[in-house]
Amino acid sequence: MTGFFKVLTVLIAISTGGAIHAATLVTNLNEDFAEQITLTSSLEYTQAFTTGSSGATLQELTFIGGSGFLKTNIEYLSVKLYANNGTLLGAFTNPANVAGVFSNQIITFSGNFSLNSNSIYSIGITVDSGADSYGAGYLNYTSSLNQDGLAGWGIGNNFATWESGRTTAPEYTTGALSMSLSGVVPEPSSLSLIVLGLSGIAVLRRRRVE
Repeated sequence: MTGFFKVLTVLIAISTGGAIHAATLVTNLNEDFAEQITLTSSLEYTQAFTTGSSGATLQELTFIGGSGFLKTNIEYLSVKLYANNGTLLGAFTNPANVAGVFSNQIITFSGNFSLNSNSIYSIGITVDSGADSYGAGYLNYTSSLNQDGLAGWGIGNNFATWESGRTTAPEYTTGALSMSLSGVVPEPSSLSLIVLGLSGIAVLRRRRVE
């Protein structure tokens, strides 16, 4: 086996084994909340966020909420992912029910979305009209800009409130929805080894040419 193919074989082994790890991509759940947004079928909310240089697979989205229908009727809540141009990328799986007290409930939606690096996405939140008769639910938001997570990841410092169907321009509220994004990212060490390996391939090819 030539040196070129030996290096290539090692790279394949590296890239297919242990190349990712779970991580909290970005979160502001530890920050004090400012107010709550009221969830009714007449309104839609969107919250933008940015990705870092590594990209990731988004698997979980967590909110803090409570009251009204969120106690036993969370199935009416719909959470979606949008690209920066407004294209719908898909919907998160609803947890269907939440046990516990009415206020400050942790609500986690699941998904499997491949996010590009250095990009902007947004989370869209709506409720079905069937929820209205159970009383208004709410989600927390924070006025703090402090966040934890991976380098380059961030939750925007305002969120948009739309009329249902987005028939008019949105109104913006200063603050960020209290939320956390979790998923898997490439292992930095594996990426470094792959870069080094590719450099080695280039050197070997130059030597063969010479």
